[in-house]
Amino acid sequence: MAAGSGNPTHDRLLSLPAAEQAKTLGKGVGHGCVAVSAFPMGVTSTGKAKGLAYWSVRCKDGRSFAVQIAPDAQAVVVDCRLLQANGKECFKKF
Repeated sequence: MAAGSGNPTHDRLLSLPAAEQAKTLGKGVGHGCVAVSAFPMGVTSTGKAKGLAYWSVRCKDGRSFAVQIAPDAQAVVVDCRLLQANGKECFKKF
């Protein structure tokens, strides 16, 4: 994946080793999540959501979360079960 997505936080995460990606995102998730893996789902390139990066994070206890990172580094965390209920999936490229 090329850096220069228009989302500096996303580009910085991509440049980290996998273990550091998980550790960094796990801290951002909170909820007692000790992240064991992180998966970059993609960055939206059009519309109002342009530049929003999406990552999935799997926690040691089996839970998983989606993290939306805005270009200004503001993050929104959603439980993957909630996404599935709305017909979306974590750990899937878009």
